[in-house]
Amino acid sequence: MSQLRPSGKSGNLLGLSGDCSPEAAFSSFTQREIGFPVYTFPESLFTCTVIDRPNRFVVNVSRDGETLKCHLHDPGRLKELIYEGARVLVRPAEGEKTKFSITAARKNSRWIVTDTRIHSDIASRFINRNARREVAVGNKRIDFIHGNRYIEVKGCTLVIDHVAQFPDAPTKRGREHLDLLAKLVRNGYQATLVVLVMRDDASCFMPNANTDPDFVRSFFLAMAAGVELKILEFSLAGNTVVYRGEIGLCADHGTFIK
Repeated sequence: MSQLRPSGKSGNLLGLSGDCSPEAAFSSFTQREIGFPVYTFPESLFTCTVIDRPNRFVVNVSRDGETLKCHLHDPGRLKELIYEGARVLVRPAEGEKTKFSITAARKNSRWIVTDTRIHSDIASRFINRNARREVAVGNKRIDFIHGNRYIEVKGCTLVIDHVAQFPDAPTKRGREHLDLLAKLVRNGYQATLVVLVMRDDASCFMPNANTDPDFVRSFFLAMAAGVELKILEFSLAGNTVVYRGEIGLCADHGTFIK
């Protein structure tokens, strides 16, 4: 597999492999300019301080001396974002198990969106409006299908030394999605993996070998099979998620396919 060197951020959504003609690349995808607003939280967001995290999905925070129990809608570990003393953005969550929900965490002078429920809505701003969501393929579900193309979306919050990395916890489900995309391509379909980097301080992307080497192997086998890759970067401005451009796969990813 040839190495890909990132060429900086751009608004261009050309795929990294397969048919790269304008007709093929943009039939399922929509171009967006850098700075394009992709999602606005309807609720007011307010800043709190993390007290503790009793389990992966519950975080207790402090606001003006009051303790609030919040839901954290992200299956990852987020150890570098959610810890005692960390600053987080919280919003009301009426009708949920807790009355409040964590929206973003503060790191390196920026807010990093941690709510995975909005990933599909964000991705939809880049995908043809005629695409169907949550499509069953065997006993699995793929996020979108448009024409002959299956599209799976993953969200990324971990960045180390300007390298975005996914996953931050072992993910059997993620590996199975990659294997399914590769199988679809081998059976004559098109497939794209879309990675949403929910912060704007990454210069390239790598699958996380330290956390899930099996995911890394599935990732590169999928790329070798012809699955296309789009890595889109975002930031949070006020209560609006804003598109910041596309980044590439890191050049020195090494050889993972044996």
